[in-house]
Amino acid sequence: MEKVIIVFDGYCILCNKYVRWISKRNPSKNIYFTNFNSVFIKEKYPNLKLGNTVFVIKNNGEVLRKSQAIKYCIKYLKINLIFKYMLLTIPNFFLNFLYELIARNRYNIFGKYNECTIPNSIKSSNILY
Repeated sequence: MEKVIIVFDGYCILCNKYVRWISKRNPSKNIYFTNFNSVFIKEKYPNLKLGNTVFVIKNNGEVLRKSQAIKYCIKYLKINLIFKYMLLTIPNFFLNFLYELIARNRYNIFGKYNECTIPNSIKSSNILY
């Protein structure tokens, strides 16, 4: 099974909820999580900087952003098939538009933690520090 790494904004409450949601629905536990402040990112991917996007790093080192990243993770999740199919068939340009709209306003709408965090509900074996 391919190892997938999600790099997210640990300050963002919405991002933390998204990571918890994915973790709960990933039965194969092949998805790993880290934030932009981690030693892992600073050492292996120093060019990845906190912005208005979540990143997914594939096994081959390819980095996906925005809707590409979300769609890539969806295939590993145990979720409603109709919901999964809908997400996978929506054109990327439309999803990216919605993504940008939410991402630019995420702190105002959902709030922000005072420090960079990783949700406690994620198994430590799936966290890259």
